[in-house]
Amino acid sequence: MEHEIITLQDVQIIGMYKEIPYGEGQRICPRFWGEYVERIVKPIYIERKAPDAFQKAAADNNIGEFGYCTCNVPGHNCITCTNDFAGKEGSFTYVIGGQYKGGDVPEGMKVFPVKDGKWLKVYFVGGMKAYADQYRVFEQEWLPQHPEFQIASDGQCIEWYGAGDINSPDYQCGIMLPIE
Repeated sequence: MEHEIITLQDVQIIGMYKEIPYGEGQRICPRFWGEYVERIVKPIYIERKAPDAFQKAAADNNIGEFGYCTCNVPGHNCITCTNDFAGKEGSFTYVIGGQYKGGDVPEGMKVFPVKDGKWLKVYFVGGMKAYADQYRVFEQEWLPQHPEFQIASDGQCIEWYGAGDINSPDYQCGIMLPIE
């Protein structure tokens, strides 16, 4: 699986966010992305309408580049939420975001700090249809076979999405996790 170690320093993510109950991410996150398409993508990029303040902030900060997961459970990383907390009370914050470049933060958006340090960036290829399968292989097979990558227990995980046709077999996306 293609991967690299990157360093993130003083990075903040701005975006639209939603509290998602544990165990509901696979159901709610796709719907939330649908809200993003309706609120941002269609009006700006398809219908070519003049953006409102929310849409302008989205365009200025490339919102949609990241799906950022965070929670306030000590000693845990968000990649394991589904397994660790299924059926339990509580929620995690899911952000459809981009790297904050400054400027206004409109109502309905928030800025989230990203952990400084080294991150494991993993590449998935094959379009969004392949994402779930590659994520499963990464989490259940690849990561346990690579103990040299100790995932930090700080409750953060970033999905990243490249530009282009999400149905193309060459489309790249993936996941980034902070490492110790």
